[in-house]
Amino acid sequence: MVSGNRWSRFGTVALLGVAMLASSSVLAGGFAIHEKGAKATGMGGAFTALADDPSAMYYNPAGLADNDKLVVMAGVTLIPYFSSFEGANPYPGQGYKADFKTQIFFPPHIYIAAPIAKGFNIALGIWSPYGLSTAWEDPDTFAGRFLSQRVDLRTFAIGLQGSYAVTDWLSIGAGPELRIGDVKLQRNIPVFNPFTDRFVDAAHVDIVGDGFQSALSWAAGIQLKPCPRLKIGASYHGAVDIDFKGNSTFYPLNTGNAQLNGVLASRLPFNVAVPTQTTVQFPGLLQMGVSYAFTERLTAELDADYTNWDVFDQTVLHFDTVDNKPVPQSVLVHNWENSWTFRGGLDYRVSKGFNLNAGLLIDTTPQPDTDVSPLLPDANRTGVSIGFGLKMGESTTVELSNLALFFHKRTTLTNRDNFNGTYKTFADLITFNLRHTF
Repeated sequence: MVSGNRWSRFGTVALLGVAMLASSSVLAGGFAIHEKGAKATGMGGAFTALADDPSAMYYNPAGLADNDKLVVMAGVTLIPYFSSFEGANPYPGQGYKADFKTQIFFPPHIYIAAPIAKGFNIALGIWSPYGLSTAWEDPDTFAGRFLSQRVDLRTFAIGLQGSYAVTDWLSIGAGPELRIGDVKLQRNIPVFNPFTDRFVDAAHVDIVGDGFQSALSWAAGIQLKPCPRLKIGASYHGAVDIDFKGNSTFYPLNTGNAQLNGVLASRLPFNVAVPTQTTVQFPGLLQMGVSYAFTERLTAELDADYTNWDVFDQTVLHFDTVDNKPVPQSVLVHNWENSWTFRGGLDYRVSKGFNLNAGLLIDTTPQPDTDVSPLLPDANRTGVSIGFGLKMGESTTVELSNLALFFHKRTTLTNRDNFNGTYKTFADLITFNLRHTF
């Protein structure tokens, strides 16, 4: 017979496991999506200075100031994503291997820009600034199932902007952005079984956001044209906090011991909705670029992006008490760092109706080794892109690009949950859009 004090300790461990689940899972907010148009993607995302199509709403709102026709652009980015894991000692141990489920994501974008007067435009757009979906194969036996089995985060930005050509060489643009998002999370909860002297699965939990939550942000940009061939641009998208509300549902799992099952049932709110709240901090993004037209056909651009990921200093998650069974508040320190991305791109006009693009990017991760986990195994990235635009008639342009994104091999031996090993990841981003002027 196990003493009451020991049962109390085991119950506390289970509750702490629940709290760790909830707080660590909000790290999903740290994955940015930069691909908002096929031409920009084909140029490696180096588009802040050029910004000469409606995706300027994201890359630089000032770029639309010279638009003189009603234009609509819509498209999607298909993202096949592959990741594998090889364990390290002491846990889960050398020789252990696991894979992500192969998934394809498809964040959309749509923009409408209209001239109101000479040199003044308004634009309305929708795009996906952040997103994440990680799902491990064989989730019930995955060695990291106590950290994450699956997480899904979707966000959208709805922007309304005005742009104005102040002079022939200076344009500005700005406007509000409504950010909306939702989140879903899954993980198992461990408990120590004193009869077998090891940890076993005590429960499975699903955390589901209560529909889309929203918050208001803003964007602004400036474009300079010191001479006919040179453009200099900069833009900023503001940081924003989104308060998420939803429900957590804890489902009991058989520990193999009836007495242990009973103790857990007396301490955890099983099979009922537990109201849950947290706040996710999304960072601000500064984009800067210079483009130069070497000839009438060839334009090159260099960009540098700076993202203030340090807003992820900590996350606090709150559970309501249900059936007099409290789940403790959790505070998790992230210690993310600000990061740079460097981009270069080329646009070559083969003929009046046909363009080719190429690009290269180097992206540094904001995530310290202590946070690299099955939930979000981020890494430095190198990307290579190509693309083309084909004009169909006088008013319609079809554009397609492909960005191969190579994540550098990421090894952590200091994960805060002692789940260590090496992650290998690759993503391929295929962006397609149609652009039509009226």
